[in-house]
Amino acid sequence: MLLKIAPLVLAAAFLSPAHAQVQSVLGDLTVSVAAPEAKQGAILVALFDSAHAWGVGKPVRVATVSAAGAAPSANIAGLPPGAYAVRAFQDVNENGKLDANPFGLPVEPYGFSRDARPNMGPPAFEAAAFTVTAGANAQTIHLH
Repeated sequence: MLLKIAPLVLAAAFLSPAHAQVQSVLGDLTVSVAAPEAKQGAILVALFDSAHAWGVGKPVRVATVSAAGAAPSANIAGLPPGAYAVRAFQDVNENGKLDANPFGLPVEPYGFSRDARPNMGPPAFEAAAFTVTAGANAQTIHLH
């Protein structure tokens, strides 16, 4: 009999007010891209949660949105509060990568959270980092 009750107890624990409180401490992030010049292709958004992840290019979340809309934005839900940074680029030719010229400079529009500016490579995590808190959060990125 105990084995039949245990799943119900576990289910009740996940549906309890305590579980709802855990959900309410998470943050949701909306990443808006300010009016991309070309209204074609897709905008790829990568979210990082540490300087280490930023350095090795391992995002904790990714999103892709169409660049055709007037105000493209990606919504990333259920984030634990903390520091994050975003890299985004417009994949105009939709080949899944940020195209570069022979010198390694990007030829497709790109940008970072807090409009951090690159300096011989991507800016430091700290320059692009912002804090996600419980509830709604937003970042606007201008592509260059």
